Amino acid sequence: MFRFIKVQGESMSPRLYDGDFVFVSRLYWSLEVNQLVVVDHSVYGFIVKTILHIAPGGLLWLSGENHKSLTPERIGWVSQKRVIGKVLWCVGSKR
Repeated sequence: MFRFIKVQGESMSPRLYDGDFVFVSRLYWSLEVNQLVVVDHSVYGFIVKTILHIAPGGLLWLSGENHKSLTPERIGWVSQKRVIGKVLWCVGSKR
C-alpha cells in the first residue's frame, strides 16, 4: 500500500514544510529509530513524526523536529498498529 499525504503545519520544519507531500508505504517495512512515519493518532489524526524510541511490544515514542511541534509527552506512546506507513520520500516547493 502506497499513499501520498499532504503535510499540514510546521512541526517538522526544516525537514518538511506545510504543503509538502510525503510518499508513504507499509509494504516491506521495518521501523527504526530516526525514521519518519505517518500515524493516525487517536487524538491528533494523521501526523508526521520522527521515531525517537521503540519499546518492547512495538510502542513508538515520537517527536516533531520544530519547537512548534507537539511534545513527545503530549503525543504519548503510539502503537505500531496506528502507523499508516514510513516516509519513503518527500515532495515540496521549498527545496
